[in-house]
Amino acid sequence: MSYLEGVDYWVRLVEFPSMASPAVTVSNGDGTFTIYINTRFGEQARMEGLRHELAHLENEHFYRDEFGICEIEAEADGLYRLSERAQAGPQRSIRLYPGPGAVLEDFLRRASPAALALLRQAGLENGSG
Repeated sequence: MSYLEGVDYWVRLVEFPSMASPAVTVSNGDGTFTIYINTRFGEQARMEGLRHELAHLENEHFYRDEFGICEIEAEADGLYRLSERAQAGPQRSIRLYPGPGAVLEDFLRRASPAALALLRQAGLENGSG
């Protein structure tokens, strides 16, 4: 894939293994995104899926960890405005990790002694296998 200056997303038509969703957006990790459109759906559903995913990008949902997934999805569907909730202040946040190792580190910091004992029994000692 070649990157073009000023382009922050790509759209790809892909046959998904199921009809669970007409489209999904994936961060490429460099500030760009790829929108995958499920070819199992008809043209109308694919267009609605693309509009929904573009709404996520336009509203910077990938950077809005102060809101819940249901609120973000409702805004992308045009049913809700996050700005209405923002005035009341954040009520919860989604924990974001810089990488898979950080997930394990956070879990080990917050795990109960009983959970750590079970991990040791399973062969995990001091965060390494």
